[in-house]
Amino acid sequence: MIPALLLAATLGAAPSVPALTVSVRPPPGVGFNVRGPSLITVQAGTYRREFPLTGVPDPTDPDAFRAVRPLSVRLPARVRGPAVTLHARLFLCDRVSGVCTVQEHTRRVTLKAGTTVPVVLQLPAER
Repeated sequence: MIPALLLAATLGAAPSVPALTVSVRPPPGVGFNVRGPSLITVQAGTYRREFPLTGVPDPTDPDAFRAVRPLSVRLPARVRGPAVTLHARLFLCDRVSGVCTVQEHTRRVTLKAGTTVPVVLQLPAER
């Protein structure tokens, strides 16, 4: 039996690398503060990269995003292993009280070669 990588090299095709699509969903009434950079950090072994989140401006508040756009991350071929760690540092503001906070969330995600893995960070409501 021919190993998959040898077969791929023989056929002239490169092995497929995994990708992620990260979506962040805040609770109702919470927006993303544009004055502080909300970041998603992807880490696997020695690979570490930060991605800023961009968003849809809130027409009622120039300092806030109504929502952030999904983040697409294609991992380099050198990223090996079954999983990566996502770390989110989010600058959030409550639209009613005007109180802004920084929330940090970490999630471990299992990769699948050649597949885009959807990741949804559903943020809990502040109490």
